Amino acid sequence: MRRLTRSKTERYNIPVAVLPPNPGSSHKHHRHAVYASEATGLLLIAFVLLLLTVIRYWQSIHWGLR
Repeated sequence: MRRLTRSKTERYNIPVAVLPPNPGSSHKHHRHAVYASEATGLLLIAFVLLLLTVIRYWQSIHWGLR
């Protein structure tokens, strides 16, 4: 008679208890904070690049535009 045994992957992937999602979780709030900080970082980098460009070419800017 053949003995039924589990394979290594079946033993490794044993069922794990999954908690139900909490309806009051702050997952959406956390995601918004990440997007907001990413946008803030991009704006900061753009401002620094603009500032460095203006400083670099300050002498070349036409006097009427200053």
